Amino acid sequence: MRLVRHTLPDLQSVCELGCGTGTGAIEFARQGLRVFAVDLSPTMLRMARQKIHRARVPILLIHADMRSFRLPQAVDLVSAEWGVVNHVPRAADLVLVARAVARALRPGGYFVFDVNHRSVFDSSPSPYIQESSNFFLLWDVGWDPRSRKGWRKMTWFMPQRAGRWKRYDEKVEQVIWSLAEIRRTLRRGGFDRIRTLDYGVLTSGAGRFRKPKGYKTLVLARKKPL
Repeated sequence: MRLVRHTLPDLQSVCELGCGTGTGAIEFARQGLRVFAVDLSPTMLRMARQKIHRARVPILLIHADMRSFRLPQAVDLVSAEWGVVNHVPRAADLVLVARAVARALRPGGYFVFDVNHRSVFDSSPSPYIQESSNFFLLWDVGWDPRSRKGWRKMTWFMPQRAGRWKRYDEKVEQVIWSLAEIRRTLRRGGFDRIRTLDYGVLTSGAGRFRKPKGYKTLVLARKKPL
């Protein structure tokens, strides 16, 4: 928000692309912004709807693909956090995302997103166990240099009634795009002013959330003004 407010001091509307369970969208809404939240997963949207209801903030949820989504009105900002663009499987699809985002923005509006790099998978402990009072997670992480894809296999155990647990298995793949590819694609999509910030620098004072340099990059791109 500090970065965005500095870039867009008159920010009034935002689209959270790949909104997941709605955490980012809710934070934007709490800032008094008009918020649209887009995701392809009906399950994620259902979870987001529950969280939004509890948060009591106005957010319009939209079930759509990030390569072809459309909004009821143009917005000042499109935000896509947590490596959303890494889930696009082909370079041609990446261009479609850039064009869809440009269509959703007003002239001079901004697209802010982060891009995961190979070290996200190289540096992650594997296998890894994470647990809390409402879930148990076991994951394994790897990297395929031929396809430029990193993968994360996850096995979830969620508590049910009467002391029972339900198991879910999922494999998530991410394509590792170079920053040169990202810049080239954004220019083809109608963006001109493109700024990149190393996530390690941004999180240098963030305690346990601190990441090493080269882990991921934050990209801020402006749609060409009229």
